[in-house]
Amino acid sequence: MSDNPLSERRAQAAHLLRRAGFGGTPSEIDELAALSHVEAVEKLLNFKYDGSLAFNLERKLRESGYEAGLNDIAYWWMLTMARTRQPLQEKMTLFWHGHFTSSFAKTKDPMLLLQQNQLYRDNALGNFKDFTKKVSHDPAMIDYLDGQSNRKGKPNENYARELLELFTIGIGNYSEQDIREAARAFTGWGFRDRSFYFTPALHDTDKKTFMGQTGNFDGDDIVNIITSKRETAQTIATKLWKFFVYDEPEAAVVERITEVFFKSGYNLKELMRAILTAPEFLSEKAFRALVKSPVEYTIGMLKQLGTGNIEANVARATSIMGQTVFNPPTVKGWDGGLSWINSAYFFERINTANQLVVNRGQQGFRYNPYDLLGLGQDQSAGSAQAVIDRIVGVFLDGNTQPEIKDALAEYLSDGKSLKASDFTAAAANNNAQGKALDVRLRGTLHLVLSAPDYMLK
Repeated sequence: MSDNPLSERRAQAAHLLRRAGFGGTPSEIDELAALSHVEAVEKLLNFKYDGSLAFNLERKLRESGYEAGLNDIAYWWMLTMARTRQPLQEKMTLFWHGHFTSSFAKTKDPMLLLQQNQLYRDNALGNFKDFTKKVSHDPAMIDYLDGQSNRKGKPNENYARELLELFTIGIGNYSEQDIREAARAFTGWGFRDRSFYFTPALHDTDKKTFMGQTGNFDGDDIVNIITSKRETAQTIATKLWKFFVYDEPEAAVVERITEVFFKSGYNLKELMRAILTAPEFLSEKAFRALVKSPVEYTIGMLKQLGTGNIEANVARATSIMGQTVFNPPTVKGWDGGLSWINSAYFFERINTANQLVVNRGQQGFRYNPYDLLGLGQDQSAGSAQAVIDRIVGVFLDGNTQPEIKDALAEYLSDGKSLKASDFTAAAANNNAQGKALDVRLRGTLHLVLSAPDYMLK
């Protein structure tokens, strides 16, 4: 990061918006840079909950009679992420979607998945214990993990196993007997007409012994017992740290955030405050330390290019990059990290970036690189080096190697001396010289958006 205090604050604000959102526009970064880091975190944490987004879409689809498919709801959520004024809420919704996983491949009803999506949005920073109980009642989850077939005498262990292994306490903290007993506690839990439905005749009312406790437990009792264990707080706190800060947190960090989470009674807002204000969050180790997921990469580009419009093929491109929202590959969600950067996925990222930067207004997508970079009217932004400084400032927080900036400036200028009026002509695109410069400017943006540093958040 820079030695300049203002530049340093802008870099920190941009870092915060990449982690607690999907990146920021220059104005959004400036707004947070005017605050202290703690104040900026509070601004993001204290959003106004919107409990209507997915339900409004569901209602409109139902009233219109249109039978939505996976592409429809995925496109809707991509638009929501690109346009939200509450970035942390949507980022947390995306996290929970990859944690409490359900998939269109198994749950074929888009309306159930929209309901679940709103459940995750509504509980994004709520109480984890209560949230887990709501997930256990959720029709999409019940359908995905075969809760409809879980009945007395023939318990289905799928949900109980994933609840313990992936959703809460984690491997090594429970036994196979605990799974069997938990499955019995969830017998009779199902759904009708897209709503939770309990069938008493299918519920096992006999005593169960779970994690050393014995009683006539139901599913909510199981969650209460799981969350009474500190190991559950540690598992969730660690997973959130890895998603928002960096992999392999130090033991002291894990202990510190686990203590906050457990003592707060599983208050997710308190945990996220501890994570985002931790000194390690602003450390060099954390800066550009995580690989952007396809959704983060695509939404981040859209935001930084200054548009909330998305062509349907751009939304579908994230699937080719390896991430289809509403359709994770397994109950574990997505592996993430370097798995996002194989040869096929990487080239699709580059191709998508190219589609965006060369677009001159076709098919509803709108962005203006000249307005974005303040080119044409501003006489101080005439030289190739000055323009590269602006591009690097917008897309890479001003941080890249000098030799890369020099190479970009050489490509942009094509060996010629540039001035502000050249970019006015390029924006107008009305003569051969202007058209050639327009192509090189867009090509320069493409190179930056395809750079390894830009793949990191």
